[in-house]
Amino acid sequence: MCKKLIKLLSIVIVSLCLVLFGIACNTPSERKQQEAFNQFTQNLFIQEVQSDTLSLNYSLAYPEKYGIDDTNATFGGYGITCMKGDLVDSENYLDSLLSYDYDSLTSKQQLTYHILKEYLQESLQFGDYQYYSDCLGPTTGIQAQLPILLAEYSFYDKKDIEEYLNLLPCVKKYFQEIIQYEREKSAKGLFMNDRVASQIIDQCEAFISDPVNNFLITYFNQRIVEYDGLTAKEITHYEAINKEAVLCNVIPAYQDLIDALTSLKGTGTNQAGLYYYEKGRAYYECLTKYKTGSGKSMQEMIQMLDHAIDAGINHLNNLTEKDSSLINKYLSFTSFPITDPNDILADLKADITKDFPAAIPVNCKIKYVPESLADYLSPAMYLVPPIDNYNNNNIYINGHSKQTLSMIYTTVAHEGYPGHLYQCVYFRSTNPAPIRNILNFTGYDEGWATYVEYYSYHLAGIDENLADFLETNNKVILCMYARADIGIHYEGWTRKESTDYILPYVGEADIADSIYDTLLEEPAIYLPYAIGYLEIEELRQEAEQKLGKKFNVKAFHKFLLDIGPAQFDVIKEYMEVWISNQSK
Repeated sequence: MCKKLIKLLSIVIVSLCLVLFGIACNTPSERKQQEAFNQFTQNLFIQEVQSDTLSLNYSLAYPEKYGIDDTNATFGGYGITCMKGDLVDSENYLDSLLSYDYDSLTSKQQLTYHILKEYLQESLQFGDYQYYSDCLGPTTGIQAQLPILLAEYSFYDKKDIEEYLNLLPCVKKYFQEIIQYEREKSAKGLFMNDRVASQIIDQCEAFISDPVNNFLITYFNQRIVEYDGLTAKEITHYEAINKEAVLCNVIPAYQDLIDALTSLKGTGTNQAGLYYYEKGRAYYECLTKYKTGSGKSMQEMIQMLDHAIDAGINHLNNLTEKDSSLINKYLSFTSFPITDPNDILADLKADITKDFPAAIPVNCKIKYVPESLADYLSPAMYLVPPIDNYNNNNIYINGHSKQTLSMIYTTVAHEGYPGHLYQCVYFRSTNPAPIRNILNFTGYDEGWATYVEYYSYHLAGIDENLADFLETNNKVILCMYARADIGIHYEGWTRKESTDYILPYVGEADIADSIYDTLLEEPAIYLPYAIGYLEIEELRQEAEQKLGKKFNVKAFHKFLLDIGPAQFDVIKEYMEVWISNQSK
């Protein structure tokens, strides 16, 4: 969706005096500034959250409580005109933000101010690269994500059902705007390579291969029948409207996309990384900062990844030297003790209480990715709930075979407890400024989820040395992916250079070649996981070093959860204050 790219990257300087005394001397002038600032961020949130119907439904269960009543069904639009409008909006938002007196704000408002200021400033840097972005992609592209997002559109009352049915016909227009953007990219020599286009085409064809039994028809019918308060006549009516909308709008929209991408195949001028486009390297640098939330330079990220890989390999060697049977344990490891996703959630929720704050009581349903989408989506995904109704949560798992579920334990930890579900619900429960709930911090979100995924190996009930080996091995592989990504898109590694780098880690030339192709598909896709994780590890190491025996891992985790999604430089500055308080 053409969401406003309000991004963030900020350095916040907070003194202990501000934390302790920032609210004590509230003059009438300061109170006026604080009230005005709250109104500004509230208005900004309302304007952004209703920019498209899908985002509104996923952000707010009861928009009327925020003064949002009747809205027209829309996906918000896509294309250069929309992007230019977003840039103008970002400039106006920034000008308004800077009009507030920072010193008059509360400490909590100052945090929001800094985050929003740098987020907006960074978003403006993308203005030079408007034809370099792409909402299509084999894994995270809109064509891959949209079916699940539509299927899980929340029905709180009949009005939501009707809004959903009004939204479906908009898919065709929205896809036409995407198609026009792809044609413009093609004219500028910036169209995707043929392999990626073929993957997206195959994905779309699989989704629409059986129109009458399409997932968006069968699942909608199931939801409507289960919805309380509808008469038989209403159910039949809604089912008919939905079927017609899917068959006459959604499926034709996907066919339009198939036809357009097929016609554009062969127009791409670059079969290698972003480095080989005129502005590709500079764009990749902006993209990396946005997706990781890290303030480090590209060279510093490279050094961080290289160091993590070397340290990981050394640790693996030390483990195998101490336990001669470890390699055999690793090779023969085929299943975690607990394989049912619901049982895994319950097990993790109980086990994390030692090192993490208690989980907020909420519901979570485990669902499985439809077969027509299974080949193209991630192993699992967590759907973020509305900020005013986070009690009900959904996790999708891609595959329910015995083999898939046998190794799903750490994936459920990543998506559930103490991963995305736990962190998201915890943050919402702290009642942050609404605007903070819709800012995109993939580095923090995925960094946290990866950090706790590795933590979960030691809760799974397996041999501790094996757990350590599995954790470290996965760290090395993840950092290798991220390092190769930077090599391909920022340093200009060729296919041969890339596969020569990857091959020692995977052992097979075909796998190394496949990894290279994967990294070409969606630049920087692995960086939020790897860099985000390493940034959190770096914060923890600094806290442990400075606090010594006073370091408490549960308190550290609470600090990270309390500050919430933000750029890592901001978190580091606030951690200095936290460390000072802990040391006393």
